[in-house]
Amino acid sequence: MINTYIPYLKKKDKQILSQCILTNYVSTAGPLISKFEEQFKSHYQFKHAIALNSGTSALHIGLKAIGVKKGDTVILPTYSFAATANSIIYNNAMPWFFDCDNDFNLSIENIEKVLKKKTIIKKNNLILKENNSIVRAIVPVSIFGKKLEINKLINFSKKYNLSVLFDVAACHDPKIFDIKKTNKMHFCFSFNGNKTLTTGAGGILATNSKKIISRAQILANVGKKNKKYDYQEIGFNYKMTNLQAALGLSQLDNLKKILNIKKKIFRKYFQKLKNHKKINIIYSSSYQNWVFVIILESKK
Repeated sequence: MINTYIPYLKKKDKQILSQCILTNYVSTAGPLISKFEEQFKSHYQFKHAIALNSGTSALHIGLKAIGVKKGDTVILPTYSFAATANSIIYNNAMPWFFDCDNDFNLSIENIEKVLKKKTIIKKNNLILKENNSIVRAIVPVSIFGKKLEINKLINFSKKYNLSVLFDVAACHDPKIFDIKKTNKMHFCFSFNGNKTLTTGAGGILATNSKKIISRAQILANVGKKNKKYDYQEIGFNYKMTNLQAALGLSQLDNLKKILNIKKKIFRKYFQKLKNHKKINIIYSSSYQNWVFVIILESKK
């Protein structure tokens, strides 16, 4: 089997890591972190980004930055990595799971049917009747790195006064983010070792909102607003290391090649499996997916 999610690391990646080690800047202090943030913003067309030590950290402080509070309820899909739900619980909020459709996306239509039965609007807040909690946000997930219906989800969130945090942990095709962005769109990426673009471990919170990124920067820096020990609130030690950023810069330089190689692998799988009557393929030829997924008719 040709593995579709092992890291693509070559000589250049190893050289940049060696150079970084020689500078002694291997911790969360170092010039390459801001450089990686700048290059990521350029590749994916965002105004602001903060590099973090994991995609989970991006989700955790992302939810806090968009206003999720203790006792709130947050909508998410039933199919996702545990970090999506965990990050809600880290904020002392409650996950509200909704089933995915056949394409593994949240079904806006199904959600609305449930909301009409189980929620009411009070003082411009969506209230879950069974526990009187505010339904504060929705976390759509880009399953398998698939393209989300971003504008449709944003319109839905406006209708019900929900904040939105997009979990695009495995979504690394820049074409997917070639859209008109607003300051209501916030995205959490992962660069774990099995992702298309990797920093070994790491993540990014990217947005066009200066307000959200400013709050996230304080939260990720142990609650400090600047380099001095001026603590604004209880924060977290979530910053990316210079060593991780070095690998990220090398990966960004090689991103087109990485994506092209993965597309070739995916096409091979597709050609071999497309005529199999008992296999349903979850695959988009227009955009780069993270893994090649098949749904089998039976366990046998």
